[in-house]
Amino acid sequence: MFDRVEYKRIAKRQLQGRWKTPILATLSVLAVMLIIYAPQIVESIKDAANNNEPGISYGFSLQNSMGLVILGISGILMLAYTRLFTEMWKTRDPVPFSVFTSAFSFWLKGVLATLWMYLWVFLWSMLFFIPGIVKAYAYSQMFFIIAENPKIGVRKAMRLSIEITRGYKGDLFVMDLSFIGWIFLCSLTSGILSLYVMPYMQMSKTNAYKMLKSMAIQSGRLKPEDFGLPDQDGQPQEEQAAPGQQDSYSGSVQPEESSPAGNVTGSWDTSAAEDAEVHEAAPDTGSVIQLPPADDSMN
Repeated sequence: MFDRVEYKRIAKRQLQGRWKTPILATLSVLAVMLIIYAPQIVESIKDAANNNEPGISYGFSLQNSMGLVILGISGILMLAYTRLFTEMWKTRDPVPFSVFTSAFSFWLKGVLATLWMYLWVFLWSMLFFIPGIVKAYAYSQMFFIIAENPKIGVRKAMRLSIEITRGYKGDLFVMDLSFIGWIFLCSLTSGILSLYVMPYMQMSKTNAYKMLKSMAIQSGRLKPEDFGLPDQDGQPQEEQAAPGQQDSYSGSVQPEESSPAGNVTGSWDTSAAEDAEVHEAAPDTGSVIQLPPADDSMN
């Protein structure tokens, strides 16, 4: 079951005590985007002052070339930013800033993923803007898939994204709408609040992705091998905690028996902690989940 409220609640706890690296990464992304958009902003101001049409001084080919460059840079930043949060999801320890910067080595994947995704969104939008929006959400998990395993090709990542979002595109849309108030507050603070909102949004969406992937695997529509994963819950086998031991990510005790199917990202059992007035709860993600047989086909 898709539970956006739970994913957002968990995201706040996952970020507790670990805000430094997400804030630094957010600052880096915002700074780069400001730099690459600065010429357009200045040109727009000049056009407005001279009562000219926006962008009249740019040639058509230059506009398109700059647009492709900006898309490419945005893709590189998005892949690095996404990888940071997929790595944060795996552990409760602080994640170094190098996790973000090291992801730039996959820059080509970021560029190709962005261009491939926007090409198909553009083509669908030519029919009508609504199909374009629907397909944008169908492709929305591409960066999470590639960030989790950069060896996956761009076209395969798109197919996997289409599959795991099947039946949940509306939920993802509503989840985005739930952040509108925060985005409005960001504009009122000249973007300063983005240092909190962007990590919060990305961590919440990471939780949503993990659950979407888990549900697709549990239903038999996909297999862990489709994502390049050796086990059922998205973590290497050697990183799982043994029964009765403490899991590095959750901080909780590994249960002796398997948890309910699909309960791998958002299942923080806080009731006992709250009753004992413990102020830090932890997600139970180390459970081994039994998967039903799955075929190799992808729609």
